[in-house]
Amino acid sequence: MRVTFGFLLAFLLLVTMPSVAFHAEVNHVNHSAESNQKIANLYFQITDADVQLQEILASPAYHHKFQFVTDKQQVQFKQYQAVWFFARVQNTDYRTINRLLEYHFPPADKVEIYQVDRHKQDFKLLSRTGNEYPFSERTLPYRGYAANINLARGEEVDIYIKVQDAAIIPSNIRLWQPEAFIEHQQHTAMFDGMLQGVLWLLAAYNLLLLYRSRDKIYLYNGIFFISFALTIAILNGMAFAVLWPQYPEINQATIYLSVGMTMLMFNLAIRHALSHYMTGIWNWSNIVSSISALLLLFSPLYASGELRLLILFSCLSWVLASNFILALRLIISGQQQSKRFIWVSIFTLISAVLLTTTQAGYLNDLLIWPYTLLALVIFSLALSSFNLKNITENKATENKDAQIFELMQYHDIFHNAVEGMFITTVDGKLLNANTALQTILGYNSLSEMKKATETNGMAIFYADPNDRVEMVAQLQTGRNRNFEAPALRADSTPFWALMSARLAYGQQQDRAFIHGSVIDITEQKQANEKLAYLANHDPLTALYNRHYFEQQIHSLFTAIPTVAGSILFVDIDQFRLVNDSCSHSAGDALLKQISELFKHYIDVSYTLARLDGDEFGILLVDRNINEAFALAYSLLDAMKEFRFIWQGNVFSISICIGLTELTLQDSNADTVIKRAAAACTIAKEKGHNRIQLYDAEDLDTQRHQDEINWVAQLRQAIELDQFVLFQQTIKPLSVTEAGLHYEILLRLRTADNNLISPDSFISSAERYGLMPLIDRWVIKQYFHWLQQHPTHIKQLTMCCINLSGSSLTDSSFKHDVQKLFNDYSIPYKLICFEITETVAIVNLHNTLDFINHFRQQGCQFALDDFGSGFSSYGYLKNFPADYIKIDGHFVRDLLNDQYDKAIVKSIHDIAKAMGIRTVAEYVENDQILQAVQQLGIDYAQGYAIAKPQPLADLLK
Repeated sequence: MRVTFGFLLAFLLLVTMPSVAFHAEVNHVNHSAESNQKIANLYFQITDADVQLQEILASPAYHHKFQFVTDKQQVQFKQYQAVWFFARVQNTDYRTINRLLEYHFPPADKVEIYQVDRHKQDFKLLSRTGNEYPFSERTLPYRGYAANINLARGEEVDIYIKVQDAAIIPSNIRLWQPEAFIEHQQHTAMFDGMLQGVLWLLAAYNLLLLYRSRDKIYLYNGIFFISFALTIAILNGMAFAVLWPQYPEINQATIYLSVGMTMLMFNLAIRHALSHYMTGIWNWSNIVSSISALLLLFSPLYASGELRLLILFSCLSWVLASNFILALRLIISGQQQSKRFIWVSIFTLISAVLLTTTQAGYLNDLLIWPYTLLALVIFSLALSSFNLKNITENKATENKDAQIFELMQYHDIFHNAVEGMFITTVDGKLLNANTALQTILGYNSLSEMKKATETNGMAIFYADPNDRVEMVAQLQTGRNRNFEAPALRADSTPFWALMSARLAYGQQQDRAFIHGSVIDITEQKQANEKLAYLANHDPLTALYNRHYFEQQIHSLFTAIPTVAGSILFVDIDQFRLVNDSCSHSAGDALLKQISELFKHYIDVSYTLARLDGDEFGILLVDRNINEAFALAYSLLDAMKEFRFIWQGNVFSISICIGLTELTLQDSNADTVIKRAAAACTIAKEKGHNRIQLYDAEDLDTQRHQDEINWVAQLRQAIELDQFVLFQQTIKPLSVTEAGLHYEILLRLRTADNNLISPDSFISSAERYGLMPLIDRWVIKQYFHWLQQHPTHIKQLTMCCINLSGSSLTDSSFKHDVQKLFNDYSIPYKLICFEITETVAIVNLHNTLDFINHFRQQGCQFALDDFGSGFSSYGYLKNFPADYIKIDGHFVRDLLNDQYDKAIVKSIHDIAKAMGIRTVAEYVENDQILQAVQQLGIDYAQGYAIAKPQPLADLLK
């Protein structure tokens, strides 16, 4: 409707407009004219983009603004303006003539072609198209803009063409005979296809060279040709017609992406080829060139059409100018190959720019001109490849020299290596061995070693020759081999060897060699076997430990669909009495004797473990609760007959046993053990030598549950700040360190102002999930105290704060601790978080996540109670700890127990080898202090140093 109204308005304007003379030269057309006739008499004017043909026809002012277009004149205009071309065409022939009017400017955004008959006072729209419209909307399906014109005999018409584009618009408008136009389009398509083929072949050639040589310059060249091909295809309209005909918005943005990528790859190729010259100002110039290319590459995201055009010209100008100046510098310096390469590169870029502008329709579009430019580009690329080949050959020479130097370094490393190294054939013939290997195997020279292997080869060094056969078989499958194997020395003495081997081929690929290394790991192997045993066993009683016991229960849940079994939890009543009245040695002896006693009554299919100090666990698989009761009564009877004698003292020992039956609902080993422990606690409350079955409905069980509700007191203490912070000094032993070292401890203040040790409530807090709240309270109160006493911060070197396992598994704990650091501005380096060995291993993933986060900030971490299970040895080499706090059970008895002393020493030695400092806990007297100092322990903590004191006492 709006279009119809516009045409009516234009018709009225044509009828009513005043007769104003506008003299325009006529372009004559007849059958004898050339098949390709350029419109010589052409006029133009620039208007706002929203000006319509009706306004131009109606206004004499617009008519008189038309100016004659001189030969090859082009018009620069802004983004929000339009160029109007005007031409008057007359058929001077005696018959009707059919012509195709072509305006060849494929990048144009909008093109409208009108035909006006002044005599009939009529006009019609021949074509409205451009890169802002889908390709399918074009009147004729060509990459340029064409419209069909039929002129009757003697007819004279006016042609108006409106062009919008943020660029330099050419004025080349032609009238074609239809057959000649089609033939011209075919020639153009053939040339464009040939040009695309050459560019893609060059891209493929460079990518093939990249695959063979792995030199990045071929990657840059390959992408350069691909981007250049895409640029040409966009400018000549091929990309729009073939790749995205229904998406004009892609066509408008992609041209800047392709040109930007072309410039970037050109610049990177120059930088790579002349990398040894890219220093100082040349390096910055190259960086600016790359940045300008990137700005052009992403310009559709932030710039308008006019600004993008300015960025395009600026980028081209800078890249050409900077590389031209670099070429002049190379001429002065006399670098022939580099000089030729950059000159050819610049010549290639200039030729490419000229070819691009021709494809866009800016230059003379005679076929000989683009073919000439194509020949120049190919010639330039050939010269560039020749110079690139020379540069590559020079690099190859440099690489060869580097390889010789590398071989000399390898020779020195091979013969001076600490580990044994060898080279053999696949069948075992020894070719070379370094001095370290000769020493390991007990030989004085290489010749002596070769003589020993003449008959059976390297197989003589394997305790089992099949180990070598298996190693060779695996190497031949393409895998490197790392393994431990028992080996033999020259005198047939055995040792454990850690071997690493790989298969290498000669230059002709017909001979294979084995390169390998050997390390004597006999001592480490023996230590690992001992540690592997201790990982699952209690070192005192040789029974299984709690870790293994829990694993067995867990495996029972996962392996047996129908759970069947029972657990006995055994607690020794008089253990503390023996410990206190005699000594810890007496307590240890009691535990050993009871362990041996239990073994006599327990079937080999049962699992007997020492769970804690005086607590034992027995797992009965596929046994019902009645059978568990029978075993419990047998143990009670045996204990009634048992007497413990120590240094003339005789003790009658009693036990209490808690029973629980495994159910289908059970899935957690710790929960099951706690049920049995709760039953045992009830049994102890009833007296000695008691047995109690766990029953949730039992009144005693319910009473026990009620009694532990004192956990509410812990919650109240958190809310009302009834906890009190204490500290205990940590003393450096190996070096003198300034500043304060201490560990934060916790006490609970009761209503009658007494202080309760954490030993009384920590287990309950952990059992009922209160530890994350308590840990947060400790950190917050301590940080607040530090903030209030800035002088103390200057005196502080390190403060240790204990963290529980449940805190580390709390998803928000890490965030809350980080917030406390931020809120109170506490220096990270002053805080050392202590994590127990069991927590670190059981919650390894959460622990490592917490440690890695705060270690990056500057915090330090200590493994507390280390050695209690020995399972952490396997994790220690990958565990980011700064300190190891050796379990006090080993420290307090090391004067009387050589085994404890050896464990303390081994822990320190391993920690020292890994760069981890050690802290001895439970240093209760000066003799122990002197002993740990002699062992090389770095720090000591205990009553011999200082007793726990209120934190506030540090200010006195």
